[in-house]
Amino acid sequence: MPHWKSEQLQQMLEEREPQQLFGQAVKLVQALDMEFVGLTLHLHVAARGPQVILYNNYPGAWNARYQAEDFIKIDPTVAKCHNTTLPLVWSDELFHEVPQLREAATAFGMTHGWSQSVHDQQHNESQLSVTRAQGVVSRDELFEKSAQVMWLCNTLHAALSAHHLAKYSPLPQLSERELEVLKWSAAGKTAADVAMILSLSTSTVNFHIRSVISKTNASNKAGAIAIAALRGLL
Repeated sequence: MPHWKSEQLQQMLEEREPQQLFGQAVKLVQALDMEFVGLTLHLHVAARGPQVILYNNYPGAWNARYQAEDFIKIDPTVAKCHNTTLPLVWSDELFHEVPQLREAATAFGMTHGWSQSVHDQQHNESQLSVTRAQGVVSRDELFEKSAQVMWLCNTLHAALSAHHLAKYSPLPQLSERELEVLKWSAAGKTAADVAMILSLSTSTVNFHIRSVISKTNASNKAGAIAIAALRGLL
């Protein structure tokens, strides 16, 4: 397995500036004998709908063509990554319905590699593709390197999704009582437990929980806790 230096990984975990973070990711991927790295974030933002954000070190001409021809709508790596977190090796078979996309990518040096996705509890998703011009990805190489690419995908997703969601979504304005209820709920306490701890009625606790769910645009209490934690409220 190719060795990543511990200092590099620590830098990745500590970096918060998006472009700097992605630049470090490129270096790590190139240490895996890959040339290109592409990350596509699919974020669900309340009142805005799905947002797609791209990071890559692809040639500018390829990015322009990909956008101009709206390739994202026919890209099989995008469609399949929505439904699996298994690595998808790039091959003629994968692109058999859109050979023109395969040919266009190959012309820019993106021929061999694989795509990896990660999905979180808020239904946000990141898709990471690592590619090169020469050298078919063997099964042994995939087994050897896929865990590192998965780690990288998870790390980029955690940092960059938090960064962009913070920009898109205002920080929920929770009252002191709502925060108290949420913190005890996050600690695993039931509504009855929280009511006893805070000397409230259970119905009042449930009222505050519903209010928090609404303010965080979550689908349930667990989602509200996750969003609050992500936004640094807990």
